[in-house]
Amino acid sequence: MRLAVVTLRRSKTGLWTARKVIPESVRARYGKREEKRTWPATLTDGQAKAELAAWLAGIEDRIALLRSAGSAVPLTLTGRQCRALAGEWYTERVEADEARFTDSTGDWDWEAEFQAILPEGGDHESGITRLRPTPHITAERDRLVQARGLRLDGSSSERLLREMLDLYLSFLSLMQRRVESDYGPDPVLATLPALKLAQGTPREKAVVSITDLFEEFANTGAATPHTVLKWRKAVALFVEHLGHDDATRVQRADGANWFGRLIQEGRAVRTVQGTYRAALARVFKIAHDRGKVASNPFTGLEVIGPKAIKTRRKDLNDTEARTILEAALKPQSPNLSPTYALALRWVPWICAYTGARVNEITQLRAMDIRQEDGVWVFHITPEAGSVKTREARSVPIHSCLIAQGILKLAKAEDATPLFYDPSGTRKNNQAHPLPAQVGSKLAKWVRSLGVVEVESPNHGWRHRFKSLARQYGMNNEARDRVQGHAPRSEGEAYGSWPVAALRDEIEYILFTGI
Repeated sequence: MRLAVVTLRRSKTGLWTARKVIPESVRARYGKREEKRTWPATLTDGQAKAELAAWLAGIEDRIALLRSAGSAVPLTLTGRQCRALAGEWYTERVEADEARFTDSTGDWDWEAEFQAILPEGGDHESGITRLRPTPHITAERDRLVQARGLRLDGSSSERLLREMLDLYLSFLSLMQRRVESDYGPDPVLATLPALKLAQGTPREKAVVSITDLFEEFANTGAATPHTVLKWRKAVALFVEHLGHDDATRVQRADGANWFGRLIQEGRAVRTVQGTYRAALARVFKIAHDRGKVASNPFTGLEVIGPKAIKTRRKDLNDTEARTILEAALKPQSPNLSPTYALALRWVPWICAYTGARVNEITQLRAMDIRQEDGVWVFHITPEAGSVKTREARSVPIHSCLIAQGILKLAKAEDATPLFYDPSGTRKNNQAHPLPAQVGSKLAKWVRSLGVVEVESPNHGWRHRFKSLARQYGMNNEARDRVQGHAPRSEGEAYGSWPVAALRDEIEYILFTGI
């Protein structure tokens, strides 16, 4: 069941407000139908979303606790049942790891593994049964019980752990044999009893939906709409790959196999790492932190594949930059919409002298060209659209742009977008908002000019700005601040850059001969 979206709103008095409806299954024990909360009107959009996420986390944790407390009565297992349940785990572990260790180089430190669970001074060949529990096997025990949908009493849980430790000793011995090219039958399998629980044994709901975990994360507002849409597709593909939607059954091998499949299908390592792995790692981390899964199987899981072959440059060279900027100065076709004609005229030049992301420029409003402390700036703000860092910044306007007449576009208090028409025929959507659509059209236009050797023509300005900043000796911190890059140290994060000082640094950048 999908969780209801919790929306953050402004009240008539300006306060931030939200409400969370309590699920019917725990409402009586929770004591109320819904939770409500307000926050000061002075909070920014990002601060309010962070407060909302923290508030929701506490409520969800309480709901999860009530659900757990209201589930089936703890079960008492016999010794045979504990051995059988541990045997199921052993069989699954052997099936998952036997091929891997058979093909390994034999460099696993077996003695260290044995000594980790043997008592002080113990010998794994002596038949000792009182083994030391390790965090790894304890976590495996918890995952096994959760995956089977059982709740065990204390004594049964402890007995099951002892049986798993004993079988882990057998597992280590078997894997050692396989590495040493001994492929004989496993004598342990014949000794394992089948698991038989009494008819009607109460079980907890075993499934913790991966899809629902992601939707809970999406509803916190911790990610941008664009990221949510990309990650939702990644999560759906992973669920399809698994053949089930149960987070408690996911193991590291599942993630590794999925990454391998994505690489085989032609996806780049960087894409798999930055989108597919990032989505699942974040969702499972939150689920683990909140106690909904026993572990995060994606922690430290590496994406392995061939290194990408690079055939294009990232930054625009002098000839390409001149070609684009000269074309932008030429008269545009009268068939173009006024806003797109304006985008062709100004966006390349603004990108050239700011090094900004193209969508940060295509979403500029008339009011975002303004004066601050006597300096004309482009105010790049999340209020106008997507900003990767979710932090507003003011970038001084280069004197070359002022000389060309950029200030004619400035209109105080006018929130009209400069480079797209929100009431036009093009549809706005979260996956590809109107400013991004303008950026895509500009990229195609640049390609039509013959600029094809650069990897991404719009992003090429961003790389070129950095190159020119180095060439002309622009201050390192200033160029990062102008482009919206994160500070490289805690020290650089202190203080601020006056816009007048940034203006002086930007003036180092100059495009000549155009």
